[in-house]
Amino acid sequence: MPLETRKVLWTVVSISIVLVVASGIAVALFLPSADSSAAPAAIAGAAPPRTISPEAYVRETEPAPVPAASQPAPTGDSVIIVYGDKPSPQSLPGSDGRPAIGTGAAATTSTPKAVTPGYKPAPPAGTAKPAPATAKPTVQKTTTATEYWIQAGSFSSRSRSEDLQRDLGAKGLASVITLKDVDGQTLYRVRIGPYSSKTSAENWLGRVRSLPGCAEAYVSMQTVQRTN
Repeated sequence: MPLETRKVLWTVVSISIVLVVASGIAVALFLPSADSSAAPAAIAGAAPPRTISPEAYVRETEPAPVPAASQPAPTGDSVIIVYGDKPSPQSLPGSDGRPAIGTGAAATTSTPKAVTPGYKPAPPAGTAKPAPATAKPTVQKTTTATEYWIQAGSFSSRSRSEDLQRDLGAKGLASVITLKDVDGQTLYRVRIGPYSSKTSAENWLGRVRSLPGCAEAYVSMQTVQRTN
């Protein structure tokens, strides 16, 4: 017989022996012993005789305990336990069968008062109302300020004054047109400023006079009232 075939046979025989031994150990552990006292039936297969008849459990009933007569009657919100038949509604507290609330007196219910939105309760008597806060008057201060203007030209025609104002703007000098009534005639004055001091106004006066149409320009002082 070849060597490889012998190895296969020995392997199969070894596995079979291991399985047989494991099966024997399992049977010995899980099967109950012959002398076990927990067997549900006798060896002969006969059940032990019953000591109490099943009819005794049906026929014999224990009567319900009767409350002692010396116990005081429940009052208030005590719980009443009644044994036996269901009592009639008239025998329970309250003539209409509903449980009474309180200590036996007639139950009273209070209806909450409706509150109107925005309602405020009146203050108690004798409470003085706080005096309304009075706003402090705003004090305005008036100050006098002196301004200096360069009057570049004065014209009886508005169009001519607007032309001069346009020419000054092209040179980078901002100006305003004011109206003045002289002997019933309206004059349109083109003015540059204001300046905070006479010196500042005179420094710009030479440049303004060098422009066309402003040869007769001059510095004028004006007092204004300012309210702070």
